[in-house]
Amino acid sequence: MKLKHYIIGIVIVIIDQLSKFLVIDKNISIIPNFIEFNYTQNTGGAFGIGRINFILIISIIIIIGIIVFLIKENTKITNYIPFVLLLSGSIGNLIDRIFKGYVIDFIDINILDFPNFNIADISIVSGVIVLLYIILLKSTNDNEN
Repeated sequence: MKLKHYIIGIVIVIIDQLSKFLVIDKNISIIPNFIEFNYTQNTGGAFGIGRINFILIISIIIIIGIIVFLIKENTKITNYIPFVLLLSGSIGNLIDRIFKGYVIDFIDINILDFPNFNIADISIVSGVIVLLYIILLKSTNDNEN
């Protein structure tokens, strides 16, 4: 990985942690009846599923797995962005789980019946989407040859 990838990852973790700090015990209407910041404590994993100790262990295993993969496959990887997004999001939520015992979620999209989420969650989902796109694009290109 290049220095820019480390910087991007660190910036995402900082923005995630700063945004969570700024919304503690607050409810802020960004666009009334559409997007609000409503502070919630998520003691589980995605959508509040699971127990915190289990999720904590799984998070650590995933982070270690991604790092090991990056070390072993370093010369074969052409796009580090999905891994940076996955790692930084996982680390952002792991920090909460370790130091608070829960993850702070606050972004509330009112038009969807969807649980609150945070910047780390956006980073993780974006990383998965980009990784799937790269895999599908590579698969399509391989099938054309």
